[in-house]
Amino acid sequence: MNPMAVYILLSVASVAVSILAALLRNRGREKGRLLAKLAASLLFCGIACLAACARAAPMNSYAALMLAALTLGLIGDVLLGLDRLAAENCQNFLFLVGGTPFFLGHILYISLLLSYAPLRPGLLLILPLVPLFFLLLQRLKVVRLGKLLVPLLIYGLVLGGMMLSTLNVALLGGALGRLMLLPGILFTISDTSLFLQKFGKEKLGRALPALAYSVMLPYYGAQCLFAMSVAYL
Repeated sequence: MNPMAVYILLSVASVAVSILAALLRNRGREKGRLLAKLAASLLFCGIACLAACARAAPMNSYAALMLAALTLGLIGDVLLGLDRLAAENCQNFLFLVGGTPFFLGHILYISLLLSYAPLRPGLLLILPLVPLFFLLLQRLKVVRLGKLLVPLLIYGLVLGGMMLSTLNVALLGGALGRLMLLPGILFTISDTSLFLQKFGKEKLGRALPALAYSVMLPYYGAQCLFAMSVAYL
């Protein structure tokens, strides 16, 4: 079977399991949700391993860093999956602990992609968009961030960096460019949904169950695209 066909089948499986994870979350079945997240994460890591084996060229630092960033994503998935199994007074702490591997993974993604292709200066306009959106949500009282405002604004800058770095590589064209068109945008949708889910409970009310899906689907879709890129870096 064509390697890309295998990657696509495994990506569909990863995203399908992520839908199950969102469903289990909404039904309060937290242990099942954690297992589903782990399975979905193992699937995208499996894609990356297969892509590494299928490379026409020997492994290089770009592919190795991509594998490292995907592994950090898996670790973050497990840690964040524990938050609703913990006592309420520990949940914010676990949220921050679980967010740390994601943050480091994002830094790895940005670093390797910006070193892969020269940055087009016009894309820097993307960088402040997410922090400004977070500030707008705070101003409109959709979310209440308190002491977490500054850390989340910094995280917003990182999400902006994800978008500009992936789009920068996408402009190169080719197979890698096509894979890099959406991951940064999908990550931003997912992380913003997680942000709203965590801090916008009072305002969003009935929309909260839908946010479970907008956290899971874009995230696993983005990770699968990153995993496939290991074959082309």
